[in-house]
Amino acid sequence: MRTKSIPRGASRAAIPASPAPGNYVVVDVTHFSTTVVELLTNGAAYVHVTDERGDEFAFKEDHPDCLIGGGSSADYTPTEGYDFFNSPSYVRSLDVDGRPVAMTSTNGGGTVADLRTVGVDGVEVYVGGTTNADAVAAHLRESDAPTYVVACGSKGKPSPEDLVGAVLIGRYLEDSPPSDAEIDAYRGIIYAAKGRKYATKAEIRRRDLREHSTTVNSRTAVPKLVGRKLRDVGDAA
Repeated sequence: MRTKSIPRGASRAAIPASPAPGNYVVVDVTHFSTTVVELLTNGAAYVHVTDERGDEFAFKEDHPDCLIGGGSSADYTPTEGYDFFNSPSYVRSLDVDGRPVAMTSTNGGGTVADLRTVGVDGVEVYVGGTTNADAVAAHLRESDAPTYVVACGSKGKPSPEDLVGAVLIGRYLEDSPPSDAEIDAYRGIIYAAKGRKYATKAEIRRRDLREHSTTVNSRTAVPKLVGRKLRDVGDAA
């Protein structure tokens, strides 16, 4: 097996202080991974991952053409000073072509930052999820290094949608692609985990779930951390 979990596809908290060299795929399906993939698909030059929420403003001072992402208000619009929030549906409406973007998130963005700061040679960081599972796996099959899939979860606990994303990436990495029926079953798990909660949320969150989180292999972007920036290193980039 070339694909490994840390351990059992667990959360950000399970990453050791000195992780082994290898490729680490950060999976945060709702919504960091899916939003990053959408931004790069729509032509963003890169996604700069800040250490903390709020650091985006300093980055924008040095990069005036940058768009920055932060939290959302009660009516699901960006909080004051931000251009967008962590939503793949929302960022589809942005003009990001050729422009830098800066953002983070509690789970996915925090995991990327953790892996970036460990100081271990040979640790390469990627971002994956349901929408780009096959594309990430195809890219990493060309690497001789082991691949570790990090299902970020929330507050130190696994989440079903991240585990589904991790399983999908693992299946494609091991050249054992899921059938259409299996993909439908995986999508059903995400709906079962999120559907009731999202039914009472705004339409944009329902669209995030319906058109993005439960959509498998709709995108080809392969975000890889280069310095502090996630760049698309996929074949179509």
